[in-house]
Amino acid sequence: MRSSHFWLLTVAVALLSAAGTAQQTMTMSAGSSAGISTVSVHVTYEQNHRPAAALRVELISPMGGMAGMRTTDGNGSATFDGVGSGSYQVQVSGPDIETTKSEIFETGGTTGGPHITERIQVRSTKTVSGESAGAALAPIIPEAAQKEFKLGSKEMDKKHWDEAKNHFQKAIDAFPKYTEAFNSLGLAEIQLKDGKSAVEAFRAATQIDPTLQQPNVYLGQFYYENKQYKEAEPYLLRSAADQPTSAQLLTALANTQLQNGETDLALANARKVPSLPNPKQFAISHLIVAQALMGKGKDDEMAKEYQEYLKEAPDSPLAPRVKDALEKLKAK
Repeated sequence: MRSSHFWLLTVAVALLSAAGTAQQTMTMSAGSSAGISTVSVHVTYEQNHRPAAALRVELISPMGGMAGMRTTDGNGSATFDGVGSGSYQVQVSGPDIETTKSEIFETGGTTGGPHITERIQVRSTKTVSGESAGAALAPIIPEAAQKEFKLGSKEMDKKHWDEAKNHFQKAIDAFPKYTEAFNSLGLAEIQLKDGKSAVEAFRAATQIDPTLQQPNVYLGQFYYENKQYKEAEPYLLRSAADQPTSAQLLTALANTQLQNGETDLALANARKVPSLPNPKQFAISHLIVAQALMGKGKDDEMAKEYQEYLKEAPDSPLAPRVKDALEKLKAK
């Protein structure tokens, strides 16, 4: 029989989805009007200083949100146009290299500038003899596919979503295992409000490379919001592993595991949230802990979780019902 407290988590799903939508929104046009910058990134291998082609380059905020994504060309270069003023880092990742981040830098305004160049060296994790390491590590992406991808990226910067979509599709036609093209196609489909096609593109990307951050986050959120918890869990697991300090992802993962009947896993993950940055934004994690403790003979611990929730979110729409649940628990 379902617990009478299950309503707490039912309402929590809607609240977490809203929080996810609010916190995931970040675009290349974000930032003040103080200035727009072009960020040029040049990536080489540490071992032989050769250009590192076909690697994933992300422009991220220090808090972890992604503002844009590119793939290095044959010269190890990637460019982000129209970057609003603010603080950013560049993260480079890919097969057989150590994920590497740049130092935080400023764009626009008085501290940044219209043109910023970041030079990053990445270390190979694959043993390759002699000077052939860089070439051996780089996937062979046909020039025609790279050309279409670059054209699509430029159209994305201009917010020409249909044109971008067409170029990314041509890139995929030229190279069916072009993960970054599938990922960018998914982003374009989101802008075109075609959720079904976005899901298909992101799923294709993760089938080629399960570690890609953007598709995992989107698919986890998509299935979560549609209450397809079995489908959501693997994507949320990957996302949480990639961003272990994200209270939002860990809370969503814990709730998903609870819905899937994995109470011990849900309990362990929900209990991590209070130690992460901005935990009060996800006070709902206390209710997940309380629900996971249901039927374990730990009413005192449940009561503490309810009290912590009320302390952190006293004005929440859930607060009156949590107070009622707490009183009933104390009256046992």
